[in-house]
Amino acid sequence: MVLSLNKYAIYIPNKVNHPAYDLFYEEPPNNIRIIFNEQKYKNHLGYHETKKNYLNSHSIISKIIKISKNLFFNLLGFLNLPIVYPILPTNKLYYDYVLNNGLILSFKKSICYTEYIGSLVNFNDIILRSPISIKIIKKLLLSKRYEYVFVWSKTAKKILINFLRIPDEKISKFKVIYPTIVPKNYDIRNNKKIQLLFISSIAKTDIEFNFYMKGGKLVLQAFKELILKIKDLELTFIGYVPPKFKRIFEKIPNINFFLKLPYERILKLYEKADIFLFPTYADSFGFTFLEAMAYGLPIICLDNNSTASELVLNNKTGFVIETSQKFLYFPFSKYCPEWISQKKYYNNLRDYDDSIGLNNLIEKLEILIKNKELREKYGKNGRERIVNGNLSLEHRNKKLYNIFDKKI
Repeated sequence: MVLSLNKYAIYIPNKVNHPAYDLFYEEPPNNIRIIFNEQKYKNHLGYHETKKNYLNSHSIISKIIKISKNLFFNLLGFLNLPIVYPILPTNKLYYDYVLNNGLILSFKKSICYTEYIGSLVNFNDIILRSPISIKIIKKLLLSKRYEYVFVWSKTAKKILINFLRIPDEKISKFKVIYPTIVPKNYDIRNNKKIQLLFISSIAKTDIEFNFYMKGGKLVLQAFKELILKIKDLELTFIGYVPPKFKRIFEKIPNINFFLKLPYERILKLYEKADIFLFPTYADSFGFTFLEAMAYGLPIICLDNNSTASELVLNNKTGFVIETSQKFLYFPFSKYCPEWISQKKYYNNLRDYDDSIGLNNLIEKLEILIKNKELREKYGKNGRERIVNGNLSLEHRNKKLYNIFDKKI
């Protein structure tokens, strides 16, 4: 018997180290308890009985299961099938639900909380082109074992439902749960120069591709034009820059290049910045949008048919600018599996200039640079969404509370 005021316990077998999940783990609604280790959970709450954990990490059975899992996963990968993680219970009394960001098989009711459909297959588009794989994903998510499918955005939900052809009567189990972030404290900005900030993550596989995809080329081109007529301007650029661009733009004044920085240092840059730039051509969410809003920054992004226009409200918290569909990539310009190949998309971004996106970025940047009152207004509106709006912790927890209590 569990001694707890929480009505439901959710077991997380594979903790995802990403800030989008942190507050879900650390600040769940009052009717939910999140657990990562069943033994610790038992000790914390107090059980009237102790049961031997037959999957002790040092046992022979545990080692056999681990080897079997690896062989199973390797086989699925070889066959281009989605990885499905079996969750074997150590004690059925310990939790009510199992939650994972990928696909699982469990004796308990399951919840999938994923960024978008690509996250379910580790962003392997070959798997998503396989009819057998699609049937597996659909069958799992629509099974009785899966109680809910949580996705990060309305766009992600739309893609998932359209792609899997989910019948209308089953759509109710798919819920939009936005990641959230705690609003930050910062001092009034009185910079001598207008501070522009661009942050791009370092891709593990193709860092040059990431430079183009996240809009790094566009940001540098826009700054090069603006610095010619606006001298009191400074850009902090965090992310990889290809050598041919680095040689050119290192000569441009007032650009500070960083390949990567500790997270605490990045937060200080948010606090110091005046405008946040993230004209990404393809991003399934964009957690940096939330971080920028938490620091009261106006944002300029591209209308890339993803969540950008859900997170950045045009003419209210920043500007959502137009670009050519030629530069937009899966899964946003067309629903899967009709996307263009990665190679063709990469060549477009590398070999052609996005004149539409560039002109729009320069135009909107000039407006914000010259209008401090507008910058502060947009920044305040964005922060309000984090504090009290639909991107706030309170809003998210209220929605989760009601979902589990079957009120919505």
